[in-house]
Amino acid sequence: MGAISVVRTVKARDIKEAWKIACEQEREENGTDPYNGSMHHCELTKDVTSKKPTMLEEELVQYMIDNSDKREVMGFCKEQPKANENKIKTVVENFPQKGTRKWKTVYQAINSWTDEVCVTAEKQTECITKARAYIEKHPDVTLTIRIVKELTEGNSQCAKIKYKPASNERLGTYVFAGMAPY
Repeated sequence: MGAISVVRTVKARDIKEAWKIACEQEREENGTDPYNGSMHHCELTKDVTSKKPTMLEEELVQYMIDNSDKREVMGFCKEQPKANENKIKTVVENFPQKGTRKWKTVYQAINSWTDEVCVTAEKQTECITKARAYIEKHPDVTLTIRIVKELTEGNSQCAKIKYKPASNERLGTYVFAGMAPY
């Protein structure tokens, strides 16, 4: 099997995020066959942004292709990102509770490996009995009994926090090139 040159341009906050986005785009477009000529089967080996001032973009892309072995890709930053320089980078939306919240105490048998709730009961002895019956049907599972407060009445959503972009914030542009297996 041979190799084919690949080039992709992506917008992101940094080169690592850009590489993840490029690989995901390649996977969606080309599938998962290891010899489909897609760069998501390659490794990002080098950031050559430092060579950008001395070469034209086309020359730099050709340099990356010429100096990459099979399954190797290099990248560079074509356009620098502009970071959010706001002092406060988030916005909070509160959802106040009208009236009182009501809670009840419950016991939960939780799978020790997956944290999945397997059994719920209002009394500890009832939960233990149900958990023992569960274990008899699933002998490879270990359950841990926990006491928790469960909301029965009221709003469970208290607040929502979202990212607040700056007016001059922008993503950077990154170019990747190399040799993908084909």
